[in-house]
Amino acid sequence: MGNESSVQSIEDRQSVKTNDDENKESITLIWFDPNIGSNEDPKKLKQTLRHINDYVIFASDREQCITFIESTHQERIFLITSRSKALQILPRVSSLRQIDSIFIFSMEKNQDDYLLNNYSKIIGIYI
Repeated sequence: MGNESSVQSIEDRQSVKTNDDENKESITLIWFDPNIGSNEDPKKLKQTLRHINDYVIFASDREQCITFIESTHQERIFLITSRSKALQILPRVSSLRQIDSIFIFSMEKNQDDYLLNNYSKIIGIYI
Protein backbone atom coordinates (compact mmCIF):
# COMPACT_ATOMS: atom_id res chain seq x y z
CA MET A 1 0.00 0.00 0.00
CA GLY A 2 1.39 3.42 -0.92
CA ASN A 3 2.00 6.10 1.64
CA GLU A 4 -0.82 8.37 0.52
CA SER A 5 -3.46 5.74 -0.24
CA SER A 6 -4.26 5.00 3.38
CA VAL A 7 -4.28 8.59 4.61
CA GLN A 8 -7.36 10.44 3.45
CA SER A 9 -9.90 13.01 4.37
CA ILE A 10 -13.48 11.88 4.68
CA GLU A 11 -14.29 13.94 1.61
CA ASP A 12 -11.65 12.04 -0.41
CA ARG A 13 -12.94 8.69 0.75
CA GLN A 14 -16.53 9.47 -0.17
CA SER A 15 -15.75 10.86 -3.59
CA VAL A 16 -13.06 8.46 -4.81
CA LYS A 17 -13.28 4.75 -4.11
CA THR A 18 -10.49 2.44 -5.19
CA ASN A 19 -9.18 -0.80 -3.80
CA ASP A 20 -6.36 1.15 -2.18
CA ASP A 21 -8.94 3.22 -0.29
CA GLU A 22 -10.27 0.20 1.57
CA ASN A 23 -9.26 -0.31 5.15
CA LYS A 24 -7.36 -3.56 5.39
CA GLU A 25 -7.01 -3.24 9.16
CA SER A 26 -9.49 -3.75 11.98
CA ILE A 27 -8.85 -0.24 13.31
CA THR A 28 -9.56 3.14 11.75
CA LEU A 29 -7.85 6.15 13.26
CA ILE A 30 -9.93 9.32 12.84
CA TRP A 31 -8.55 12.76 13.60
CA PHE A 32 -11.38 15.27 14.03
CA ASP A 33 -10.35 18.91 13.83
CA PRO A 34 -12.13 21.61 11.82
CA ASN A 35 -8.81 23.47 11.61
CA ILE A 36 -6.69 20.56 10.39
CA GLY A 37 -3.78 21.85 8.42
CA SER A 38 -4.10 25.49 9.44
CA ASN A 39 -1.71 25.29 12.40
CA GLU A 40 0.58 22.44 11.52
CA ASP A 41 2.07 20.62 8.58
CA PRO A 42 -0.58 18.06 7.53
CA LYS A 43 1.95 15.86 5.72
CA LYS A 44 4.12 15.54 8.81
CA LEU A 45 1.07 14.82 10.95
CA LYS A 46 -0.11 12.16 8.49
CA GLN A 47 3.28 10.45 8.53
CA THR A 48 3.38 10.49 12.32
CA LEU A 49 -0.10 9.02 12.65
CA ARG A 50 0.66 6.29 10.12
CA HIS A 51 3.27 4.98 12.57
CA ILE A 52 0.41 4.33 14.98
CA ASN A 53 -2.03 2.88 12.46
CA ASP A 54 -1.75 2.45 8.72
CA TYR A 55 -5.30 3.65 8.01
CA VAL A 56 -5.92 7.29 8.97
CA ILE A 57 -8.90 9.52 8.19
CA PHE A 58 -8.92 13.30 8.70
CA ALA A 59 -12.26 14.95 9.36
CA SER A 60 -12.77 18.68 9.36
CA ASP A 61 -16.57 18.63 9.16
CA ARG A 62 -18.36 17.41 12.29
CA GLU A 63 -21.47 16.08 10.55
CA GLN A 64 -19.45 14.20 7.93
CA CYS A 65 -17.30 12.74 10.68
CA ILE A 66 -20.33 11.57 12.65
CA THR A 67 -21.95 10.10 9.52
CA PHE A 68 -18.74 8.26 8.69
CA ILE A 69 -18.47 6.82 12.20
CA GLU A 70 -22.12 5.71 12.15
CA SER A 71 -21.64 4.05 8.76
CA THR A 72 -18.62 2.05 9.91
CA HIS A 73 -19.65 -1.49 10.78
CA GLN A 74 -16.56 -3.70 10.83
CA GLU A 75 -13.71 -1.61 12.17
CA ARG A 76 -13.07 -0.26 15.63
CA ILE A 77 -12.43 3.47 15.66
CA PHE A 78 -9.79 5.35 17.60
CA LEU A 79 -10.89 8.99 17.67
CA ILE A 80 -8.42 11.81 18.20
CA THR A 81 -9.56 15.37 18.78
CA SER A 82 -8.51 18.51 20.58
CA ARG A 83 -9.87 19.50 23.96
CA SER A 84 -11.45 22.59 22.40
CA LYS A 85 -13.39 20.46 19.88
CA ALA A 86 -14.20 17.51 22.14
CA LEU A 87 -17.55 18.84 23.31
CA GLN A 88 -18.58 19.40 19.69
CA ILE A 89 -18.38 15.71 18.85
CA LEU A 90 -18.23 13.53 21.98
CA PRO A 91 -21.89 13.88 23.00
CA ARG A 92 -22.88 12.47 19.60
CA VAL A 93 -20.36 9.64 19.17
CA SER A 94 -18.97 8.51 22.51
CA SER A 95 -21.67 5.91 23.08
CA LEU A 96 -21.48 4.41 19.59
CA ARG A 97 -20.17 0.85 19.58
CA GLN A 98 -17.79 1.70 16.73
CA ILE A 99 -15.80 4.04 18.99
CA ASP A 100 -13.22 1.99 20.85
CA SER A 101 -10.98 4.69 22.28
CA ILE A 102 -10.84 8.47 22.43
CA PHE A 103 -7.63 10.49 22.72
CA ILE A 104 -7.75 14.21 23.47
CA PHE A 105 -4.97 16.72 22.94
CA SER A 106 -4.89 19.94 24.92
CA MET A 107 -2.64 22.97 24.70
CA GLU A 108 -3.34 23.80 28.34
CA LYS A 109 -2.82 21.94 31.54
CA ASN A 110 -6.39 22.11 32.84
CA GLN A 111 -8.33 19.87 35.10
CA ASP A 112 -10.44 17.88 32.68
CA ASP A 113 -12.40 15.89 35.23
CA TYR A 114 -15.64 16.68 33.41
CA LEU A 115 -14.49 14.97 30.21
CA LEU A 116 -12.85 12.05 32.00
CA ASN A 117 -15.86 11.46 34.27
CA ASN A 118 -18.50 11.74 31.56
CA TYR A 119 -16.87 9.88 28.67
CA SER A 120 -15.60 6.46 29.68
CA LYS A 121 -13.91 5.76 26.35
CA ILE A 122 -11.41 8.58 26.83
CA ILE A 123 -8.02 6.96 27.27
CA GLY A 124 -6.30 10.18 28.23
CA ILE A 125 -5.87 13.88 27.72
CA TYR A 126 -2.42 14.71 26.38
CA ILE A 127 -0.53 17.99 26.43
